[in-house]
Amino acid sequence: MNPLVSICLPVYNAEKTIGKTIASILTQTYPGIELIVVDNCSTDNSVEIARSFHDPRIRIIQYNIHVPYAELSWNRCFQYAIGGYLALFHADDIYLPEMVAHQIKLFGKYSSLAGVFTLGNIINNDDIITGTFKIPEEVKGHYPYTYKELFPLFLKYADFLPTPSAMIRRDVYTKCSPFRYDQFKSASDLDMWLRVLEYGTIAILKENLMNYRVSQSQGSHTINRLRTKESDYFKVMDFHLTQSNVPEKIKMSYELSRFGDQILCQMNFLRQYGIQVLLNPHLILDKIKMYRYFRMFRK
Repeated sequence: MNPLVSICLPVYNAEKTIGKTIASILTQTYPGIELIVVDNCSTDNSVEIARSFHDPRIRIIQYNIHVPYAELSWNRCFQYAIGGYLALFHADDIYLPEMVAHQIKLFGKYSSLAGVFTLGNIINNDDIITGTFKIPEEVKGHYPYTYKELFPLFLKYADFLPTPSAMIRRDVYTKCSPFRYDQFKSASDLDMWLRVLEYGTIAILKENLMNYRVSQSQGSHTINRLRTKESDYFKVMDFHLTQSNVPEKIKMSYELSRFGDQILCQMNFLRQYGIQVLLNPHLILDKIKMYRYFRMFRK
């Protein structure tokens, strides 16, 4: 018998893409799925488009209180799922027909697996493929990895697990929930995968089984372009570093990543405020005077 997979689809004003996303989910070759569409107070036609699919596998949940962050919406989704496996999809991505089937097949092969991810193509607003996901060379596809094996790679390469490809065993997610947005902000998904690894292994299918949309209007794109504060990724890794032993060489690589992030933040700062500083040089002089003043109190 095919175990039920609950596909959770948080939605907010996705009328331009949600139709393609839902169609790609309903055409999965794996028969045992339910689709839970959780609407976060959309003001466009997202819900109407979802309702136009007359399929008994779809459930639509509407909220009348908007939450401002995707991670909070994710926490809402899973409480409605009844399947033995939970998948988190995005309302602007497209999922290839064999994706769920290949993930379930891998779960059946390795009893230790707590989660399975896949690779995918990167597409633009016109559905044109512009690139593909990459993972570290050290990671072999279709093979389960432990926390001890993956954590140093997260330190070295940052987060390489595509969240909208995640499928997690329900019993494991129940132990790990919720996504801890209050503590880790936009990197709370990485924190979740690290906690999943405490209860089992994770595998990555080295197959492009989804089309991940990267748009100029996406929140993550805007954040990275304007961000002047350290990436939330470092909040997660600093927290888990206190509980893990890793080689000094890996820690050094991690700190170099932090240095690179600081350079990016400074470049973003100059991009946003550089002209104002040039037009108002007294701002720099004021800061120099303040620095010299407080320097007197340092021992």
